[in-house]
Amino acid sequence: MKTKIFNLLCSGILFLTFVSCEDFLTRAPISDVTDEMLGIDPDANSDSVKYNSVELAEAILSSAYRSFQTEYYQLDRYIIGDAQSDNCYSGEPKAQTVQIDQFSVDANNGNVRRDWSYMYSQISGANSIIQWVPLNSDPNLTEIRKKEIVGEASFIRAVAYFNLVRLYGDVPLVLKEIPTLSNDNLEEVYPLLYPARQPADSVYAQIIKDLEYATVNCKDYSANKFVITKPLAHAVLAEVYATKGAPDNVDWTKVRFHASIVTSNVNYDLMPAFDDLWAAAADESGNKNEHCKESLFEVDCNSWATIGNWSYQMFMGTDWKKFNTPSKDIEKAFNDAGDTRRKQASILYQDVTGKWSDQVWPASAYPFIYKQRVNEKGNIILWRLASTILLQAEAENELNNLEPAKNLLKKVRNRAGLGNPVSTTKEQLRLEIEKERRLELAFEGYRWFDLVRTGRAIQVMQSCTDVQSTYAVRLTENRLIWPIPQTELDQNDLLIQNPGY
Repeated sequence: MKTKIFNLLCSGILFLTFVSCEDFLTRAPISDVTDEMLGIDPDANSDSVKYNSVELAEAILSSAYRSFQTEYYQLDRYIIGDAQSDNCYSGEPKAQTVQIDQFSVDANNGNVRRDWSYMYSQISGANSIIQWVPLNSDPNLTEIRKKEIVGEASFIRAVAYFNLVRLYGDVPLVLKEIPTLSNDNLEEVYPLLYPARQPADSVYAQIIKDLEYATVNCKDYSANKFVITKPLAHAVLAEVYATKGAPDNVDWTKVRFHASIVTSNVNYDLMPAFDDLWAAAADESGNKNEHCKESLFEVDCNSWATIGNWSYQMFMGTDWKKFNTPSKDIEKAFNDAGDTRRKQASILYQDVTGKWSDQVWPASAYPFIYKQRVNEKGNIILWRLASTILLQAEAENELNNLEPAKNLLKKVRNRAGLGNPVSTTKEQLRLEIEKERRLELAFEGYRWFDLVRTGRAIQVMQSCTDVQSTYAVRLTENRLIWPIPQTELDQNDLLIQNPGY
């Protein structure tokens, strides 16, 4: 008897069960997955799956890691973080991307809809692991490894909710696997399929709870940076605390605490040269310095059969106008700072004469973002040490510790070939750190979220030095978050649209 493995998309939440190790490597057809492979009694209710083998526990975790290859992590993260900010224009004139760039997004926007679904799909996979792996009775699966697996899944769930709460505000909080819907359990399951939104504070509380579990139970360190570790969880906790309650009620002591755990860890350090992070191997078999000492977490891209980097094709190449064209404003920011090293590593100018026109850039020197350089096999760094160093510097400054903040900032600036910080007041240093984060982390998906959490998004965008300021007249407090997708409102009467949409 074949197990019924299904994808149920209700309220934008993809509820799925995971299959064997072979599926992770070869994506075997769902119809080929049997009850025996899953360790299920053929006569038992399929919702009582307990994944009773060590192989299956590892397989469902591998499947959860695959969620980092979706459009959100390979494309939309950068559209949100950079094209929605002053770092980039939309580039490729796709209507839904132009709407994001020009602050005219609505509830029917395709990116708005799909990113909601991607995050809840990621949460669903994590929920299955968190619920069932502790019940796995295979004696070869140790209690320590069980907790590591649950810790990694807890991190994944936390990150998905962190993305959701920053994008949409209050969102449904789903923490359990949803049973198969039947006439017998309709009253029990229906509210789980169509949940109400929960206050952002409740969502942040769950994010912190999940990340704290990960800081206790994940591995201390891994040379393979496509493994979730304790330092990574601390790094994201620093981001979460810097965002929760922002801009006026941030617990900067917590930000400093979690960031310092990462920055003081001897397993991590800045690469000697900024370009080392992005350089391609001579034979283009991947990045030259994959899994380097600065990387906290990177998606391991090896082939289309497992996980491939198609992000490269979205941002690089002259075959069609790519997404996320660097803005005149960020070019000016690099030039004004004398930041030659990071500019050359971040922007590549090419001649696209006869291929397309652009309202801002000449065809003879058209810019592309240059932080994805290897198609298919190039790893994608999602978190790295420099971001955490700068976040700790921000915390030190907000806690009135200007000299420690300057010392941290100096590490990043000196690597870029720039001099020591020059600020003499807290207010000046705050803006200097903001600028440093922009130039260091350009095109890595950070800028928009940094502007929102510091309360500076409207001011910065409306005073932008180029055409982006004309669009930013539409930017209001309500538009700092996206609308709830219309498809979700149509299905779930408990969902209420965000103000202004």
